[in-house]
This record gives sequence, structure tokens and C-alpha cells, in this order.
Amino acid sequence: MKADFVLEVAIAPAAALTRISGLINRKRQRVLGILKTQNEYVGHVGDRGFEIWERQQRAVHAFGRVIAQRGGTRIEVTFGLPMRTRVLIAVFFGLYAVVAIGIALRPPDAVVTVEELLVAIVGAAILAVIFSAAARRQRADLRAFLESVFTDVPRI
Repeated sequence: MKADFVLEVAIAPAAALTRISGLINRKRQRVLGILKTQNEYVGHVGDRGFEIWERQQRAVHAFGRVIAQRGGTRIEVTFGLPMRTRVLIAVFFGLYAVVAIGIALRPPDAVVTVEELLVAIVGAAILAVIFSAAARRQRADLRAFLESVFTDVPRI
């Protein structure tokens, strides 16, 4: 699988994983205990890789693989949706279709018209665009976070 994002840094693989581990799963920082002031990243780090996501935006995860190479480390990151998110999106759009058909089939006219079908399709398309925009923003935020982890480390 091709990586969406690659970093080549001049530190050991264990040091790279330690840096990532130190910047995730931190205590929540809130204004008045309620309002989030910045993105809060959580996840887990293993011997050869990591998985990170933003605490309240769980849709897109960054799956990283850390590979030792001459002079440092290669970090390959792919962005993806975990299975739970995929299932929830499918259920959401399935329920959307059921509700749209249910509304269209209300009496007195129990026939789905072309206009009603078109409205339902446009509504689903708008929801898909909103979901895609949110996923794109989450990918950009995760990428910026990972770049910020290694800003002071020389690249190879």
C-alpha cells in the first residue's frame, strides 16, 4: 500500500516513536472545563508503528509505520477510516434512504415522484460533500501534527 505521507528524519526509530508517544494521550486542556482550545490527539504506539486520531473527530486515523534506514528513520503514514467508521457511515446513509423513502410514500400519494427522488439524491450528495470536507480537514490536521512533532529534527 502506498503511503499518503512520508517523513525521513535523522533520529533512531525508537526515538521517533518516543516523540510521538510523548505528544499523544495528554490530559485534556479545556477552558472552563468545557471548551476545547486546541486539537487533542490520542492513539497508541507499538514497536514498529502507531495509530493516531483527534480525540473528538474519530473518523480519520493516521496509521504510521516506522522503518529504520541508513542515517535515521523513514515514517510512512496512511490516512484511513477504521472499520467502525465505515460501518457507521453505511448505516447512516442506509437510514437516510429509508427515511427519505418513508417521507415520499406518505399518504395521500403513495408513489415516489421524480422530484422527490431528486431531492433525496441531492440531500445525500450534500451530506457526502460535508463528510468529505470534514475528512479532508482531519487529514490535514493529522499531517500538520505529525510534521510538528519533527520540526526540530534534521531531514534526510
